[in-house]
Amino acid sequence: MPGSLGNLLLLMTGITYFRDGSSRPLLVQQDFKCGKKPLESNAGSFYNYLSRIVGGNQVQQGSHPWQVSLKRANSHFCGGTLVSTQWVITAAHCVQSRNLLSSLTITAGEHDLTLKEVEEQTLPVKYIITHPKFDFRKPMNYDIALLKVDGNFQYGPKVWPACLPNPEEKFDPGYLCSTCGWGRLRENGILPEVLYEVELPILDQDECSRALSTLKKPVQGDTLMCAGFPDGGKDACQGDSGGPLVCMSEHGSWTLVGVTSWGMGCARGWMHNLRKKYNRRGSPGVFTDLIKLLPWIQQYMAADVRMKSSTASCSIQDGRLPDSEGRLHFPESPKRFYPDNQLCVWTLLVPEEMHILLNFSHFDVEPDTFCDYDSLSVISKDDRLIGKFCGMDLPLPILIGSNSVRLTFVSDNKEPGTGFSMKYQAVAPAMLPDSGCGSLAVHFEEGAIQSMHFPEAYSNLADCQWIIHAPENYVVKLTYENFNLEENKDCTYDSVSVYENVALEQEIARSCGFAIPVPVLSSSNTMVIRFHSDESETFGGFRAMFSFIPITDLKISNTSSEVIFLEQINDLESAIDISDDICGVASNQPRFLFSRITGGEEAVPYSWPWQASIQISGENICGGTVLTNMWVVSAAHCFTHRKQYSDLWRVVVGVHDIKVQEPNSQKRSVKNYIIHPDFNSTTMDSDIALVQLSEPLEFNHVRPVCLPEKDEKVEPLRVCVITGWGVQNEDRGKSRKLQQLQVPILNSEECHKYYMNHSGGVSKQMFCAGFPAEKDKDSCTGDSGGPLVCPKKDSSYYTLNGIISWGFGCGRKDYPGVYTNVASFTDWINQHISETSKPPL
Repeated sequence: MPGSLGNLLLLMTGITYFRDGSSRPLLVQQDFKCGKKPLESNAGSFYNYLSRIVGGNQVQQGSHPWQVSLKRANSHFCGGTLVSTQWVITAAHCVQSRNLLSSLTITAGEHDLTLKEVEEQTLPVKYIITHPKFDFRKPMNYDIALLKVDGNFQYGPKVWPACLPNPEEKFDPGYLCSTCGWGRLRENGILPEVLYEVELPILDQDECSRALSTLKKPVQGDTLMCAGFPDGGKDACQGDSGGPLVCMSEHGSWTLVGVTSWGMGCARGWMHNLRKKYNRRGSPGVFTDLIKLLPWIQQYMAADVRMKSSTASCSIQDGRLPDSEGRLHFPESPKRFYPDNQLCVWTLLVPEEMHILLNFSHFDVEPDTFCDYDSLSVISKDDRLIGKFCGMDLPLPILIGSNSVRLTFVSDNKEPGTGFSMKYQAVAPAMLPDSGCGSLAVHFEEGAIQSMHFPEAYSNLADCQWIIHAPENYVVKLTYENFNLEENKDCTYDSVSVYENVALEQEIARSCGFAIPVPVLSSSNTMVIRFHSDESETFGGFRAMFSFIPITDLKISNTSSEVIFLEQINDLESAIDISDDICGVASNQPRFLFSRITGGEEAVPYSWPWQASIQISGENICGGTVLTNMWVVSAAHCFTHRKQYSDLWRVVVGVHDIKVQEPNSQKRSVKNYIIHPDFNSTTMDSDIALVQLSEPLEFNHVRPVCLPEKDEKVEPLRVCVITGWGVQNEDRGKSRKLQQLQVPILNSEECHKYYMNHSGGVSKQMFCAGFPAEKDKDSCTGDSGGPLVCPKKDSSYYTLNGIISWGFGCGRKDYPGVYTNVASFTDWINQHISETSKPPL
C-alpha cells in the first residue's frame, strides 16, 4: 500500500531518416575542464528530413553547454558538439550539400531558436572534414564530420566543450546517457523552439545488430552503436542529427561517446518487428561510435596543434618499440611542455616468454584526482587497464606479466606539463612472488604471491601491490597458505587488503593477525592485493596462491541461513546447487538518471531481474521478489482478503511493461502460498508471505535476489532502492513500466516518531525508509509486497532487506513508507524453501 514510486529515430515510410539536435541541471564550475557544466529548418533535398527529441524534457538554458546549432542562412538544420574553442563534431550527412560552406554558421550558447540570447556566439565555418569512408549513397556508416570555425568560441557559463573519451574508456550496455536537440517531439510532429533532451540506455552490440537485421534492408556498419528502449517511447528524431550522445564518466565529467545519426521512425519499439509490416518497424537510435574513430579525429586536431608548435606531437604515433630494452621520452625535447589535444599510442614488445619492467625517471602530467584530463594509461595486451597516471609523483616501477603492453597518452587543451621519461626492459618471469614489493606487479597467469623475505620477518613501512587479471568470464580466487601479521582489531597497523579494481576504490576483504583467513573471490576478472606494514613490529608475513575459476562453476545457495556470494567462502565446492545463477546481480546494470533523488523514474529494462508482478486476471495487484526458481516472497496482506481468488493468482516475471507480452516474460500459476503465522492485519506485524510456483522459472533475464544474514541490521541513512508498477501518486493511475526510486533508511527513533499513534506502532520487525519531509517520494498502492533492495558495500550485488508493507497515504509529508524487515524472517523463509527441496523418502 505505501506511498508512490515516483511520483533517433525518424519517420519511416520506406525511407530511412536521419536526426538533426539536449541539457542538464546547473552547476557552478571554476576549473575550466571539458565536460564540467559551468552551470548546474530545412536543409533541402533528402536531408530535409534530418532529425527531434521524443519522450524527453525541455532543458534549462546552459545545461548542455557543448550543444551547438548548425545553421544555413540563419536557419537551424542540424546539431553538433563543441570539443574545443575551434572544433565541432557533427554527422557527415548534415554537411554533404554542395556550396554549403559559404552559408554555414555555428551558434554556441543557443537555447531558444527564436530569440537572440545574450550568451549566443555565432561563427562561420572555415572548413569541413568528412570521414573518407563516408558514402552518401550508404550514409549509415562513418557518419561523422569535423568542422573548424573561423575564429574562437569564448568559454563561459553557456558555452563549454564536452570531453572526448579516452581510448580505453567503456560505457557498458545499460548505461544511461543523454542526447539532445531541436528535433521533432514525435514522429511527424512539430519542431520545438527550445532545446530538449532524453536519456537512453546503451544497447549491447549483439542486440543492436539483431534489431537492425529485422529491417527491410538490414544495416551493418563498422561504426554503429545503438541506444534506446526496446518498446520505444524515447528517442531522437528529425532535426537532432549531428547532436551529441554524452555519458557521465565515473568521475563526473560529461563525455561525448556518439553522434546522432539515424533510425527507423521516431521512438518506435523494435521488440516485435517481425510481426509488423516493414513500413511500421522500428529500430533503436543509431549513433556513430566516437571511440572507434578517435585516431581519425585526433589526427586533424593534433595536426592543427603541430602547425603552431615546434614540439613534436608524439615520438611514434601508434608505433611499436620492439627492442628488449629502451627509453621513451615524451615530449622528445626535455623540459618542453607537451602539446594540447594529444592522442599518442606506443606498443612495447619484448621477446616471447619474457616480461616487461617499466621504470620512470621523470613524470609531470596535469594533476587531477581521477586523471580525467591529461593522463598516461598502461593497457595490457587484452585491452585491460593496468594503471592510469597523472600528477608529479613518480609512479612505482611496473612489472607486467606478459611480453607486450600498450601505453596511451592523452591531453586536453589546458594546463600542460613537461611529460615523462621511462626505461623499459625485458626481464625473466619473476621467480620470487614478492616481486610486488618495490614495484607494481601485474599477473595474467595463475601463481603465488608473498610478503618480502617470507618466511622471515617482513620489513617495516612495506607497501606491496599485485594486480591479478583472469581471462574473461573467470573470477580470481585467493587462498592463503601461511599468515602471520601483527594483530589489530581494525587491521590498521599491518594488513593484507583485497580490492575489486585498480583504483583501490572497492575493498572486499582486509586481514591481519595469526589465523589463516578464509579464501576470497573477486566479483569480476580483476583482483588487486595490497600488503602494508607500519613502522613497528614485524612478523613472518604471508604466502597465498591465486587461481582462476570459470563463472559457470560457481554454485550459489539461496537456502542456507547465510547468503553466499563472491567474497569470503570457506568451501566453495560445498555450496548447495539450487540455481545456476548468482543472486542479486543483473545483466543490465541499474542506472539512475538524477544526481539527487526525484519522485521516481522508469528503470532500465531487466535491471531488477528479481522483480515479480502478482496478478489476478492480468491485473497487477502486488509486487514480489524471486528467491529461487520455485519461490517468490511478497507481503502477507496481499493474500488475506483475496482467498476466494486463489485459483486466479498468477506470478509474472521478466517483464518491464506489464501491459505488453514481452518475449522474455514468464508467467506461472500459484501452487501454494504461505502466510506467516504471526501476521496481524491490524498492526501489520510479520507482513510476509511465500508463494510457491506451479513450475520452475528459467533464469536468464530473471534472476534471484540475495537474502540478508539473519538479524542483519540496515544502517540508517543507507540508500536503498524500491521498485514496482504501483500508483505513481494518490491522484494518478498505475504505471505500465517498472519504476524505481532510491530511498534512505531512517533510524528507528525517527520512524517511531511518525507512527506513534498507529495501532501497535512500528515493531522491531519493521523499519522506515523515505523522505518524510517531502511529498511524492514513496511506494504506493500496487507496490505492496515488492522489494526494497540494498547494494553491498562494493555495489556488486543486492540483498532483499525489506518488503513494501504499509504507510499513511502515498508519498504524504511526515509519513515515510514502512517495510517488513526480511532479516527477521530468514530462518522461517529457509525452513519452508528447504523443506520443499528435500527428496521424497
